[in-house]
Amino acid sequence: MSESVASPAKTVTVTGHGSVAAAPDHFHINIGIEAQRPTVKEAYAAASEAMNAVQEVLLARQVARDLIRSSTLDVRVETRWQDGIGSLVTGYTVSATMNVLLRYDQGAEEIIAAVVDTGNNSVRLNGLSPAITDATAAQDAARAVAWADASRAAGLYAQLAGKTLGAVVSITEGQEQSTGPGPIMARAMMASGDAAMRIEPGQSSVNATVTATWDLV
Repeated sequence: MSESVASPAKTVTVTGHGSVAAAPDHFHINIGIEAQRPTVKEAYAAASEAMNAVQEVLLARQVARDLIRSSTLDVRVETRWQDGIGSLVTGYTVSATMNVLLRYDQGAEEIIAAVVDTGNNSVRLNGLSPAITDATAAQDAARAVAWADASRAAGLYAQLAGKTLGAVVSITEGQEQSTGPGPIMARAMMASGDAAMRIEPGQSSVNATVTATWDLV
């Protein structure tokens, strides 16, 4: 008795990539607070004073309270080594960060300048990153580009194999490493004759990946 063997499925699987540029409408600024003092209590009080000063500046500039987020409170012991004795505690450092979401059109330059100008040596501006608050349209456009990329490659492979593309068997959307658009350009430029910096949004890249399988006929 002969045993029938099922022929392997004739399919082609291709991954397509898509990327579109979009203009950010907001950006995040990251503010660092750090105070070093002889005792934990003194360091915490100094850090709290600096953080309160920054919050007061932001609220006075009409930044909504729910757009200000504090995080990563950390207490670090400062030590030094002394021969014959060992490690000696020299003080304590309390640090924290604040993340603030600002619109490009709400006088962001003046807000940043006011934060830096609090006069508190414990305040540092760590940097800024652009953000797109609603990336739905850009994400759909990137998906369309990714699909066109996958379809083009699948059609080419089918042609090289002497086949034609049949029905789509499966579609899987890939996961991007970043959770949001990655900045292409975000510049802070000194305005001529002005102490305030001009913040330019530039463009952000919104990406999509799709893996699809077609029948070959």
